[in-house]
Amino acid sequence: MYRKAFLFNGIGSKPEKLTVKLPPELTDRFMHYRSEAFGRLGLHTEPEKNAPFDRKVAEWIISLICDRVVFEYYTGKGIIPDIGAGYSSGIVSISGCFGAVSHECAQDIIMMNRATMRCIEEKGAGLDMGAVIGFSHSELSGLLRERFTEEELVIGSGNSSFHTMICGQAEAVEKALELCRREGALKAFSLGTGLAYHHPVMKEYSKEYIAFCTAAEYSAPAYPVLSVFDRGIMTEGNRIMKENQLNVYTPIRWDLAMKKLEELGVTEFFDVSADSAVSRFSRVSRNCRIYTLEDV
Repeated sequence: MYRKAFLFNGIGSKPEKLTVKLPPELTDRFMHYRSEAFGRLGLHTEPEKNAPFDRKVAEWIISLICDRVVFEYYTGKGIIPDIGAGYSSGIVSISGCFGAVSHECAQDIIMMNRATMRCIEEKGAGLDMGAVIGFSHSELSGLLRERFTEEELVIGSGNSSFHTMICGQAEAVEKALELCRREGALKAFSLGTGLAYHHPVMKEYSKEYIAFCTAAEYSAPAYPVLSVFDRGIMTEGNRIMKENQLNVYTPIRWDLAMKKLEELGVTEFFDVSADSAVSRFSRVSRNCRIYTLEDV
């Protein structure tokens, strides 16, 4: 039933790394969509002219637009997904690209991160996220379980057998990254976000974001979406709404989502990010392949 899966990346890639990867025929489309979005949202195309919170969300809006451009490029070439999955804010991207919400609504959801960042700043919460390369989810869990409480630190995402993300109190993240380096991690570094997405504490700081996701209008997606939280197949708008709510404060098991897609019969995975980000932290079996924009 399922053969082709579209994979949508989360935030993190710098705009200059995204847009430089777009072939010339897609650059004009990107510029048009960016002009429309930034004009509607009151953002400047020159990053330094935006206020600090606006500067961050502007970067994330660019990532969202790049996903849309690549998605339309794939489908325009006749590559049609049987199913899809979104990693972190990729859940917002897939909601827009698969038609569960309008592209404008997806942009507005991203913009609501400003309220979350403002709340964190007002409450003086010291939060961070970190990437660990060289440990699986189970290996990292065994290393951290006895040293940190869940209030201090959680594994925010198990991405593959060698790539994980941690999040929580900034001091705990720093200590955990140093521990990972001592224990043989290939890389372990802070993401410097000032946020701790996929940690339960974020529910406290994201009330406006969650309320907005609840109030948005959702339709059934044009293609099924696999939940990265319970690995269920979502075909109704209210399920996509719940996925967007859970996104900010619930740990992700991307590795298990990829495994589930293979169990469903998927052999062709298409990385919808402009800079092939998904293919770098994901792994599939030998009989499967992840295609990137450069491949297509």
